[in-house]
Amino acid sequence: MQIFWSLAYNVLIVPVLYLGFYLGSVFDPKIKQGRKGRSGQFQRMKKWNADQNSDKVRILFHCTSVGEWLQAVPVIEKLKSHNSELLIIVSFFSSSGFDYVKGHPLIDLKVYLPLDTAVQARKFFHILKPHLWIISKFDVWPNHLWAASGLNIPTIMIAATLSSTSRRYKGINRWFGPQVYKHFQYIFPIADDDSQRFMHLFPYPDKLLVAGDTRFDSVFSKGEKVKIERPINLFKDNNGLTLIAGSIWPSDEKYLLPALIELLQEHPYLKVVLVPHELKESHLTDIEKKIKNAGWEIMRYTQLGANKASIQRVILMDTIGMLAGLYRSADLAYVGGSFSTGVHNVMEPAIFSNPVLFGPNHRNSLEAIHLVQLEAAFEVRNKEEMISRFELLITNSDIRRLAGHKAEQYIHDHLGATDQIFKVLKESYDFISQHYTN
Repeated sequence: MQIFWSLAYNVLIVPVLYLGFYLGSVFDPKIKQGRKGRSGQFQRMKKWNADQNSDKVRILFHCTSVGEWLQAVPVIEKLKSHNSELLIIVSFFSSSGFDYVKGHPLIDLKVYLPLDTAVQARKFFHILKPHLWIISKFDVWPNHLWAASGLNIPTIMIAATLSSTSRRYKGINRWFGPQVYKHFQYIFPIADDDSQRFMHLFPYPDKLLVAGDTRFDSVFSKGEKVKIERPINLFKDNNGLTLIAGSIWPSDEKYLLPALIELLQEHPYLKVVLVPHELKESHLTDIEKKIKNAGWEIMRYTQLGANKASIQRVILMDTIGMLAGLYRSADLAYVGGSFSTGVHNVMEPAIFSNPVLFGPNHRNSLEAIHLVQLEAAFEVRNKEEMISRFELLITNSDIRRLAGHKAEQYIHDHLGATDQIFKVLKESYDFISQHYTN
């Protein structure tokens, strides 16, 4: 049966995927960057391989992009803390994830996952020769999974999700999917609902182990590191409240900026930090224009000078990598993306006891749904609802602190996925503890 599905996939699907990727690279800069990054990669991998000791155990992680990488990080950290001699290789499909991870101390090699042809998949694994392949969340490519299985490379999936609307277990995939997923040794879903849906593709309950979401461990670990760093104080006047609007898009700003302008007028001690998701100059300039036209001064972070402290009440971040530290210094937060394709990471502000607001498009985030149910986060659908909810949180410290406490407690209540996964890995694969002896 697998021969039939493999033939059908490679004859009917792979050429379309290949053509779509190359046509997409003409129009999409990120796809073009990914195509360029894959060019000559096998030679670079061979060169790296020649410099490594073949006796060292190699663990290959695959992450689609940034979110999946963040789910893999705590497992990588746990493995390396257990055995520092492990070689960690991480592959990405998207250029966003590839570029995001720069110079990470626990990674020995960073690569792009090749396009899913049978030839390239086999070549990929023949060169790297991993002892274990760990896929983060969902990015399953049939030829790569078949190639790994053919080379007796055990494959597992961590923080696995399968939504009720997913096509992976519906239609023709009801028959095709099991021919792919049966090659996993373990799948670790984040919740019971996901586990039940995975049974359609992977009907092996003894190998389908609900462990939770490693992102909670990742966010907690990052939060602990941020807490020991020097606090980010952007304002000369540290009295009053600070509101961080993180990962915002123009679709958020349509409602958010007018709401913030009114709140600044009503609350003289309120200070605002705006953190756009993308730092295009045209976007930054547009935000500045709207704030200034309303009669308020705004200063970019890079213009603050050596002391990095502003006398203005509105700061526009025009640099990356500081959002977690900003949330630590905040009293309340808005998370963007929720007036367009979906809300961004609501866990980052939650771990710092921030009550969180976001727009109506947050069903992509299970954490956002849960935080709303706990009254630790709040959905707002327009400018008026933003003003009303922020007004309540600004003026009522008891409600603000209670919501923030619930948000942080929610993160703490969901820790432990990494330990559960590691326990199974250690018990199942002796090479996890294998040390190189010269």
